[in-house]
Amino acid sequence: MKRLLVSIALLAVALSPALARQSNHQGKTEAGLAKLAPSDRFQQVCDIELMERLRRADQPYNKPDSVIAYALGDPTISGDILKGSGGAFRSGGIWYQYSFTCSTTPDRMKVISLEFKVGQAVPRDEWDAHGLSIH
Repeated sequence: MKRLLVSIALLAVALSPALARQSNHQGKTEAGLAKLAPSDRFQQVCDIELMERLRRADQPYNKPDSVIAYALGDPTISGDILKGSGGAFRSGGIWYQYSFTCSTTPDRMKVISLEFKVGQAVPRDEWDAHGLSIH
């Protein structure tokens, strides 16, 4: 029993810095979001949530580094719901189309639900027309 308690204590000590960094990062993200206009915050909080979900996915596009909800078409807003079919995200140097429905809290600081579907890769010869960088 004593060994188990020591193991748990050592695990807690080892995880504390990582959890503190995660909490600090989340706090900075929320502080940055709070400075944005609600309409900009709406899109950003949904983009951040999409990136996090993609990173946890077991897919070839699980390393996103950029998300643009309006890249291929403007999303619509209805109350606290942002919906679109013309989003694009970049992963591994390739842009992919996605459609989504994102619901947030009224202050637009937290995502309540996010449904998304990844489509096809955006053809490279269309990147410039949609403002998608090649970097």
